Amino acid sequence: MATLQAFHGRIVELRRHTNVHRYGYRPLGPADRYELWIKPPSGVERKFTVNTRTMAARRGHAVSLIVTAHKVPQVLGLANWTTADGVNYARTEAPPLLRVYDFPVLAVTFLMMAMIWGDPGMVLLVPGAVTCGLIASARRAVIRSRRGRHVDRAIDAETARLSLWGVMPS
Repeated sequence: MATLQAFHGRIVELRRHTNVHRYGYRPLGPADRYELWIKPPSGVERKFTVNTRTMAARRGHAVSLIVTAHKVPQVLGLANWTTADGVNYARTEAPPLLRVYDFPVLAVTFLMMAMIWGDPGMVLLVPGAVTCGLIASARRAVIRSRRGRHVDRAIDAETARLSLWGVMPS
């Protein structure tokens, strides 16, 4: 599980971008994204990108972002102190049942089973693929729910920290 950090500040700029897809096909990921420029009380503005349709803040609102501690942080939660609202992005976005890379893995597995076991290998691929798909989906659901609980705890900790120091803006 990635380490989570909180970033507190005011939204200086907020832009929504919508991707239009050709031929009416549904995208693999969210079609909407928000770019937030946040200025902390003491410091320089930082840009964050959130791939979602749900934005619980506007320009000028005081917010805390829960982000991963990577070189390029991923926003997992937003707490809006101006409106006393928040969003746990780990819970709100619909998880994909299958990922794009599952299909090449399935093709390579099919070829390997056909080369090793011949005809029985091709027949055994179908129940094996269904079983592996169910296991992968269940694993992704468990990871997603754990991440959602982790983000909820981080938002609660940030709320307690800001209310303890009296920093929470009105």
